[in-house]
Order: sequence, then structure tokens, then C-alpha cells
Amino acid sequence: MKDRNRLARIVTAGMLTAGVVLVGASAAGTAWAQSETMIPRVSACGLGAGTPTTSGNSISGIGSRTDCGGTVTLTVQVRKHRVAWPDKVVAEARRTHFAGGDLRASGKCDGNGTYFTETRSSSGNKISSGRVNRC
Repeated sequence: MKDRNRLARIVTAGMLTAGVVLVGASAAGTAWAQSETMIPRVSACGLGAGTPTTSGNSISGIGSRTDCGGTVTLTVQVRKHRVAWPDKVVAEARRTHFAGGDLRASGKCDGNGTYFTETRSSSGNKISSGRVNRC
């Protein structure tokens, strides 16, 4: 009989604890949802890399950094893809203390081939454009 009463008390205590946890979580979720709607949303920081363009024997690519805080060193390269070798850099532009905007890298074509633009930030982010046949 004592064991049965003890078991009933343990089960009841467990149910009360679970109820308090559920009610507390519900209230916290409501408070979070209310505060979430009051905070303006901030756009994510992003890098961009446009496909390379040509003019005569010149090739160029534009890299960008938008909606970011602070400054970085931004590097934009136009690269020629080489099978079984590292890609060759044919154009490069680098700017320190770069906050946002576009940066163009221009250079000379290195013969017909597959080219792409790569944008790298000193914070470690990197993005590449689509690959296109140029020159």
C-alpha cells in the first residue's frame, strides 16, 4: 500500500513539473515572438561575382560587397580554368578598408578558354561567378 501511494505521489509530481515546464516554454515563446516583431530585420552581408566580360584583348570581372558592417580587404580576380593545374589569374584588384560597393579587376586575355570571376574577403568569405568561354 505504501509503495502504491509513493508511486502515485511521484507520478503526480512529475506531471506538475511537466505542466510548469510547458507553461513556461509557452510564455517564453510568446515573449520571443513579440520581441521578434519589434526588432527590424537586417539584410545579410553578401559578396557578389559577375561573369567576366571582354572588350578587344581585355577581360574584366566585377566583384561586390553589400549590406555589410565594418571594412575588409576585398580581392577580385578573373581566373582562367586549367585542367589538372591551378587556375591562372589573368586580372586582379585588391582594396583595403573596403566597406561596400563594386570593385573591377581588368587584365589581358590569355587565349580562348573558360574564365570566371572570384571575389574574396579577408574575413574568409569567397564566391565565384559562373564559368564562361571567352577570348
